[in-house]
Amino acid sequence: MTYYIEQDGQIKLHDTDKNRIENTLKFMPQYKGLELKQTDRPIENCEWADTPEYIAKKHRQELESQVAGLEASTGLIRPMRESILAEGSSYSAYTKTKAQEIEDLAQELRK
Repeated sequence: MTYYIEQDGQIKLHDTDKNRIENTLKFMPQYKGLELKQTDRPIENCEWADTPEYIAKKHRQELESQVAGLEASTGLIRPMRESILAEGSSYSAYTKTKAQEIEDLAQELRK
């Protein structure tokens, strides 16, 4: 069970501990008088985590993180990948495979 405060259609506070959210509300007078609601729906970062929009946003963030991590660990940023994957390039099969792996993820982000 999650308790939450909503204002103008946006979740402002949420917590699974009712006492903790009630104590927090004592220091947030802007939410005084708003109804403390409860739900079984998942909430993350003050958003409903079960909506298609949130799921797509989360997926995109994960892809961005994966691409950034692979670029950082390999040094294969986009211009390098384009050079490596160009027809007739003389890079090793391993380098081409790694560049293609990163590029496949990156292309999903460009859609």
